[in-house]
Amino acid sequence: MSFALRLTGLFRASFLVLLFSTLSPAYGDSRENAGELPLSRHTLVLPANLPHLAWVLKGQTAALGLDETQRNTLAALAFEARDTLQPRLQEARNVERAIAAATLEGKDIAQLAGELDRLQQLKRQATDAQIDLNKRIRAALTPEQYGQLLRLAQSMPDAGPGVIPGKDGMTPAAALVLPDYALISPRHLPHLMNFIGQLSLDTARRQSLEQYADQTVRPNLLPLLREAQQLEQAIGRAVLDGEGQSAVVGQLDRLLQLKRQAAEIHIRCIAQVRQILPADQYSQLLALARETRP
Repeated sequence: MSFALRLTGLFRASFLVLLFSTLSPAYGDSRENAGELPLSRHTLVLPANLPHLAWVLKGQTAALGLDETQRNTLAALAFEARDTLQPRLQEARNVERAIAAATLEGKDIAQLAGELDRLQQLKRQATDAQIDLNKRIRAALTPEQYGQLLRLAQSMPDAGPGVIPGKDGMTPAAALVLPDYALISPRHLPHLMNFIGQLSLDTARRQSLEQYADQTVRPNLLPLLREAQQLEQAIGRAVLDGEGQSAVVGQLDRLLQLKRQAAEIHIRCIAQVRQILPADQYSQLLALARETRP
């Protein structure tokens, strides 16, 4: 073999190792930035239910025993994830933040309709891209390698750009709770009713808020989030078992509908709280929510 060919082979191998171990800082996740959620959490189906296999692969080339053809195929898919999936998740996170800030400042559903539509679109597009990538990754691996990859995914449910498996000091993924299944993460848009008990309210205001929570919010919101949880788990199982996007399209449509309905209930709830509380107590409530955010 000529020196030029050997040099080309060494360059290619080094490049693939680099690709699967990290991404450019320009695409870095903000997991360790002020306790922010990992970027991978801003998709329609949470990564604990449908892992991002393109990112789980990072640093696992040798462990999976990939041959050169597999490495080349998966390297191309890693670039595709970076260029198509990642920007949508970044924009989704920004839109979530904007909706949350506007809601807490007093905007209503009608004023936020365009942003909510855009958030739904981004999350659906990201999930469709993810399902396609996962299917092509499965096709590039042997059944044994794919099974090993899924086991790795279970140990890193928040894997995403900038989240490197085994990195010292990496915060373990928190177990999912029902509010996590909302369209907008409670980290961005807190459930203010959870903090009402910490305020010094007069009897009339406290009763009004408790009645609204018990009669309007919880009976309507919780069933939507429970169904969303069950749908996400079913979608994740189907995709990881080899089903394509067409097999779960109806479930994805329903999931989007559930999450939009839940978001609108949440936004109306915050508007009700803002309407009932004096401005100073509403500000105090927001401070409490920020101090104890998940």
